[in-house]
Amino acid sequence: MSINRRILLQCSIIFAVFSVLIVLIMNRFATAAGYDSACKSAEALTDLIQLSDTLYVSDSTVLVTAVGLDGCVLEGFAEEDEIDESLSRDPEMIMADKYGKGRHIRKIGDDPYLFFVKKYPDRYLRVAKPVSQISHLQRSSIVPTVAIIILFLAAFLCFYAVARKFGHTIASLKTFIERVDSGARYNFPEDDLREICEYIITMYKHLDHTKKALNMEREKLMAHLKLSKRGLAIFSPQRKEIISNELFMQYINLISDKQRRYSENAFEIPELYEIVEFLDDRQLSIESRIETKTIQVNKNDTILLIHCIVFQDKSFEITIDDITQKEEQALIKKQLTQNISHELKTPVASIQGFMETILLNPNLDEEKRTQYIKRCYEQANRLTNLLQDISTLNKLDEATDMFVGEEVNLTNIIHGVLEDLSLKIEEKGFNVELDIPKDLMIEGNYSLLYSIFRNLMDNAIAYAGDNVTVHISCYRNDKDFYYFSFYDTGVGVEEQHLGRLFDRFYRVDKGRSRKLGGTGLGLAIVKNAVLFHHGRISAKNHQGGGLEFLFTLKKTI
Repeated sequence: MSINRRILLQCSIIFAVFSVLIVLIMNRFATAAGYDSACKSAEALTDLIQLSDTLYVSDSTVLVTAVGLDGCVLEGFAEEDEIDESLSRDPEMIMADKYGKGRHIRKIGDDPYLFFVKKYPDRYLRVAKPVSQISHLQRSSIVPTVAIIILFLAAFLCFYAVARKFGHTIASLKTFIERVDSGARYNFPEDDLREICEYIITMYKHLDHTKKALNMEREKLMAHLKLSKRGLAIFSPQRKEIISNELFMQYINLISDKQRRYSENAFEIPELYEIVEFLDDRQLSIESRIETKTIQVNKNDTILLIHCIVFQDKSFEITIDDITQKEEQALIKKQLTQNISHELKTPVASIQGFMETILLNPNLDEEKRTQYIKRCYEQANRLTNLLQDISTLNKLDEATDMFVGEEVNLTNIIHGVLEDLSLKIEEKGFNVELDIPKDLMIEGNYSLLYSIFRNLMDNAIAYAGDNVTVHISCYRNDKDFYYFSFYDTGVGVEEQHLGRLFDRFYRVDKGRSRKLGGTGLGLAIVKNAVLFHHGRISAKNHQGGGLEFLFTLKKTI
């Protein structure tokens, strides 16, 4: 059924029901008014009979009865069952005894009569009149009833016309909206609806644009939450989760001593008591301003920075950042600064001491002078090497884009390192074994790749001892990586030092290392150069003695 027909049917039913109800109510009031008028006429007749002291009336249809105060019929009309019986139980008699007047309708034979009774000091007078004689009083109400029905019909017809037009308008508007929503072609109607339709289209386009913008922002927010390196959750003023990411759940379970399934459980964790106390205070406050609280939690070797923001509507956001690495880096930088200062003091102090000796002793013999200048030169070289190594590490830490990638032949680099160190290798009595494929090609940075093998070789020459074997091999390669082993058969290192060999300025034997002229940064440079080429490096004591380095290099950076 169309919307137009539904509206007309509903309106028709409503009008019909109200019309019937009004007619019934009017008839009821008209009937009641007729009976009231008949009772007043009967009362006037009883008063007249009481005054004339005779029961005779000119209207033969009116039945008059005189009843004693005991309820027995004295004279006049009486039905057979009333002659020897008391009338005190009749409804109209009961009313008259109580109120002085009474009326009731009941049948005499097959005809209904209106019985009216009035109580006098010495008797009751009862008048019975056929109901059919009272109907003329009701006929006068037919005219207004008919008039009302006619007016209702006229109003119904007018409303029917308006409702039909309204229903047609609604149906047209519905069809128009459906066409707009489905994306079909539409034309604006040339009637009263045109302005409404234009407004709807404007609002629809605005809502559609807003919906798309909100969806896009939601997708961006969800992507941000998933990719964010911080745990984040937003809560309602009632502390119910609005949105959170998985990192937030991971962090609160890291802090908590027992498993937590929901983000709301974070408020039960004792370590977050300060945050909960802050929320209790701020959310009860009548002030509407943004306030923040930050705490630091150390748990399970992890340092977490927890930041809470309470917004003006009392909703709030909690973010959790893992600052363990930052704290460690801060500590490393502090130690690095101290180490650099310490490492620089030694060559600078040596240079200063030798130069001071030369300047204060102008008669110093030539051999001594030359020896001191040579020592100054050696310390200057050591200082230069230290500064170069520090510069290389800084670039690897903060400016990796300065190292340009190119196609490099690793086999040539390894042979180049061995050739550059040939004199030292010969002096130490080293035996170098190579198991490297010919023309081992990689896309990487030449200087960093050179520094890997150069520093490993320098480390072996400095610390492995004399007459040892150095073995360099590429023992495996797959689609993405080359796998290398570099070991010597020298003295090796104790197990407790293996984990810190790649730390900056870390020395197994500090006195011996400085004496040999190392900067303490060679293996740190090796590690960072390997990381630059997306590889990993580790150290262990070789099974046959000595120290072994295992590392990978990605074929393409």
